[in-house]
Amino acid sequence: MPTNLALLSLDDLKVLLAENEIKNEVWDSNQASEYLTISKPTLFKQAAAGVIPGVRIGDDWKFSSIALYRFVSRLEE
Repeated sequence: MPTNLALLSLDDLKVLLAENEIKNEVWDSNQASEYLTISKPTLFKQAAAGVIPGVRIGDDWKFSSIALYRFVSRLEE
């Protein structure tokens, strides 16, 4: 994965490094709410509204660990 680092901002570089350290896993709502430190009802409302990235499968929601990391990174900017 060659990348021209001169074209990356410091924030982009931090995300790139973190993505290479974080496994892209599929998390359930328990794992996602724990990572985001929010309640499950809040997680469900935010995911249904499209604020938090997630996919509803049947009665449950699934979340990508990297997508949630990116979401948190954007909140910190």
